[in-house]
Amino acid sequence: MITRTPPPRKRRADVPLISELSPDRPLVIYEDPPLVEHPHEASASDQMLCTYQCRQMVKSEVLDALGSAEKQVQDYQSKFEALSAKLQKSEAERKKFQDQFCYVEQELAAAQGREKALQEQLMKEVGDFQEQIEKQLKSNSEFEVKFKKEEELRRNAEKLVDSANERANLSEEKLSRLSESIEREKKRLHSELSLLQKESKLSVSRINADLERMECRATSAEQESTLLKRQLEELHERLNECLHQKNEMEKKLMSATFSSQEVSTDTNILVKHLQDELRNFESEVREARKLKSSHENNELLKEKLLEEKGRRERAESEILKLQEAQLTVKEMEDELMVWKSMIIEIPGVSFSADIPIKFAAFQKEVLESMMKVGEVSAQLKQMEVSLEATEHGKQRAETELAMAKEKAKESLSDVMRLEQILSSVTEERDRLLKDVNMMMKQNNVKPDGGSTNETLIQELETALSRRDCYIKELESKFNEQKNVINRQNEEINLLTERLNNEMRRVKSLEREGDRLRSEISLLESKLGHGDFSASSTKVLRMVNTLAVDSDAKHTIETLRAEMQKMKEKLQALEELKGQTDAGNMIDSNISEKLAQLKGQIATLEKREERYKTVFAEKISVFRKACCSLFGYKIVMDDHQRPNGIPVTRFTLQSIYAQSDEEKLEFEYESGSTNILANDYASQPEISRQVEIFVRKMNSIPAFTANLTVERGKRRGRAKGERGVVMGDVVKKRLTSRAGERDEPIHKGSEESIECFNHLVHKRYTIIRGSKTFGQLVRNATKWTNSSKQKLLESFGIKCLQVQRLSDSR
Repeated sequence: MITRTPPPRKRRADVPLISELSPDRPLVIYEDPPLVEHPHEASASDQMLCTYQCRQMVKSEVLDALGSAEKQVQDYQSKFEALSAKLQKSEAERKKFQDQFCYVEQELAAAQGREKALQEQLMKEVGDFQEQIEKQLKSNSEFEVKFKKEEELRRNAEKLVDSANERANLSEEKLSRLSESIEREKKRLHSELSLLQKESKLSVSRINADLERMECRATSAEQESTLLKRQLEELHERLNECLHQKNEMEKKLMSATFSSQEVSTDTNILVKHLQDELRNFESEVREARKLKSSHENNELLKEKLLEEKGRRERAESEILKLQEAQLTVKEMEDELMVWKSMIIEIPGVSFSADIPIKFAAFQKEVLESMMKVGEVSAQLKQMEVSLEATEHGKQRAETELAMAKEKAKESLSDVMRLEQILSSVTEERDRLLKDVNMMMKQNNVKPDGGSTNETLIQELETALSRRDCYIKELESKFNEQKNVINRQNEEINLLTERLNNEMRRVKSLEREGDRLRSEISLLESKLGHGDFSASSTKVLRMVNTLAVDSDAKHTIETLRAEMQKMKEKLQALEELKGQTDAGNMIDSNISEKLAQLKGQIATLEKREERYKTVFAEKISVFRKACCSLFGYKIVMDDHQRPNGIPVTRFTLQSIYAQSDEEKLEFEYESGSTNILANDYASQPEISRQVEIFVRKMNSIPAFTANLTVERGKRRGRAKGERGVVMGDVVKKRLTSRAGERDEPIHKGSEESIECFNHLVHKRYTIIRGSKTFGQLVRNATKWTNSSKQKLLESFGIKCLQVQRLSDSR
């Protein structure tokens, strides 16, 4: 038990204390259990003891107060941190605003300095403009003198051009005549070649027909000879048997005659029969001898046939030699005719040996004339460029003169207006002086006129101040007009400079084109006559490549952009035209230049369309050639990656492809080509080839070539398999026919079917009356004529050889 130090309190005093400690908590009254009164142990010390509920209540109140105090401390700390952050932000903003204020002050000082510099520059430009007007007047007179000199030069150049054109026309006429004669000879030679080809084809067809006939006869003769040999062998065997029997019978008869002289009637009959048989055997021997002689005759016929074949071959060779000799004779005659015509047409030539010398002289003259024409054309172009430059300078000088005259007129009009203003001011001054004198006289007469004088003086001063203001306004307007005119002149000068630059560029391109054409004509003339060496001659290909086409597009786009800018400037000038009178004269010059620029743009657009058509034709021809030469259809597609790098994708499809999905895709980027993965390339066969040829050997051409070869072989195998299937069908027909007749398929028929399969696999065609089919039929020797005929009907072919064989049998 713990003794309680404070004295005991009443219950009413405890309630407000608890409420002060924890005002939000509910009030719970703990009552002590009733004590059992012990009569003997009751004393005053029991009142001083504290219960367990009281101790717990005091402890909970203290803990609650401590927690609330900690929460308040945390709240105060968070508020302090937020306030410190706001203070830092406010200091940073204050520094930023101070920096902005300093920057604005610096910009204001810089702007004031720029304004002062601009004012000084404007004053300098005004002085420079006056000096330029004086210089332009001087240069105008100089340009007029130069223009007269250039006109004289131009006349001389035109005369030279006319003479050069006449020479060029003469040389062109000569060349056209030569080209026409060459074309006629080419046409005649082509017609003769076509006739000779037709005749050779006819002769070859006739010879082939004769060969087929002779082969058919030879095969029939061979078959007849084999049959006759077999019959002869059989007859030999019978003859030997008969001779053997005859000898035996003669021996028997001799023995019989010696043994018994009496001969019965039966023996006589037998002898007669034997004699008849002997006669028959003798007739058979004669027939055998005849067969032997016929066999010898057949051998002689074979020898004669071989001799006839040799004669035929010799005759064919002699015929070919004769045709070749005829061709050579015709060629020689043609060459003689050509030489004769050339000797007649070429002046100063009497023999064929003089022709090459004359041709060499002609070539030299043509080359010299072409060189002279090229030089004259280059000089003409230079003269034209210089003339155009002088014309542009003259036009510019004329425009500047017109502008200077207009400015002089404007200045004269301004001077006249100022003189009028001065005259009006002097008149008003005189009038006012008269009025003042009159007033002074009146003042002298009237002493009370001071107030009126003062009013008049004030009115005069106000009128003078108004006049000064009006003069200042006129001067400011005059300065503004001058500034506008200066700006317009500067823009016009810039436009003229750009136009001159573009004209120079166009003329330089034309000069280069003429020079290249002259070089091409020279090289073509050299190549036409055989004067070519790969070391010294350069072959020029006048084909628009991608680089040339892109450059042309780029120049056209730049010209269009410049044209758009010039149009915008012209619109601005047209807006200013309504405000000033000087814009009227400028408008005419600008409209002419605008028309010139539109004409240039139209010509450039036409040239671009021509380039496009030529490029499309060349590209189509190139694609067809690539497809026929390399076996692939190529499709090109340009695109960009997400990082902006340009990439070209090529899609290749083989001509042996069985579907549109069999495609190969390649990606070309900065000189390197890579194959792309797709469904067709991921096949095991294709991926194996990619691994071998592309990854290991690093050769895409080898990969595509190998793939093309394999595809071609696969197509050939497919055709061979079709032939084998055809042979199997024939075999099935034969087996079905044999099954219907209940007959076995003979060995010869099986061999014939195998032979047919072999021939079909080698892709030979079965023709009516051909040698290969006759061999097939001869193998089936054990068949009857009806079975052979049915075999032929099953193939749908009737052969003359089989009919001849059946007739001979």
